[in-house]
Amino acid sequence: MRSAKFVAGRESVSNSGDADADRKMVRTATLEMLVQHPEDTAEKIRALAEREGGFLVSSEVRGQEYAVGGTLTIRVPAEKFDSVRDEIRKLSLRVESERIEAQDVTRQYADQEANLRNLRAEEQQYLLILKQARTVKDTLEVSEKLGQIRGQIEQQQAEFNALSKQIETVAITVNLRAEAEAQVLGLNWRPLYQIKTAFRDGLDGLANYFSAITAFAFFLPTILLWAATIAVGGAVAWRILRWVARRWFGWGVHQSAPTPAS
Repeated sequence: MRSAKFVAGRESVSNSGDADADRKMVRTATLEMLVQHPEDTAEKIRALAEREGGFLVSSEVRGQEYAVGGTLTIRVPAEKFDSVRDEIRKLSLRVESERIEAQDVTRQYADQEANLRNLRAEEQQYLLILKQARTVKDTLEVSEKLGQIRGQIEQQQAEFNALSKQIETVAITVNLRAEAEAQVLGLNWRPLYQIKTAFRDGLDGLANYFSAITAFAFFLPTILLWAATIAVGGAVAWRILRWVARRWFGWGVHQSAPTPAS
């Protein structure tokens, strides 16, 4: 029986007593939430992230009173992801959608780690050669090579650190929307939400229409070329059939009728 658990950005999979196979995972989560006051909720989420050892990546609050929304992205330690997500959900009136994605970067992580080891080993070799240099020319040449290797090490180290940070933390993007509801004759009416939904659907319809027209316009020369090819091929085939019919079967050859005796 297989069991899986996430620990500090690594997914450990155990299979009936076999040794755990560590995987390096980059996870992201996106939540769409309906809240009472988006600005206050965004501040609470920021404080929650910092309290759990994470940090704010970006934040935007937009709109006016009764029509306000916001978007913010935080990063939290991978081992705190589940608890932080649960706390964020509690701040909402309703969670409208939630998406969690995970990308396995084990091979990329191992490749970058191996590249760093190789570059550092090469750096040590050049340092040893530099100590044994006897001429100024040799010293300058080895120093130049050493500088190039150290530049590559710095670049690889920065990429490796960035990847490690993505593995150790989880990015959570939260889209906040204020509930704009009016009680009309006892009915729940959300005009702003319905207008935005209709507007979005209308834009999607227009986008699909123009995409179809554009695709047809680009495909039209191909259609015309095929039609011309078929027409020419048909005409040639017809001429060949007529020639064969006349040549071998005498079709289409009109013989004159005998003139009656006077």
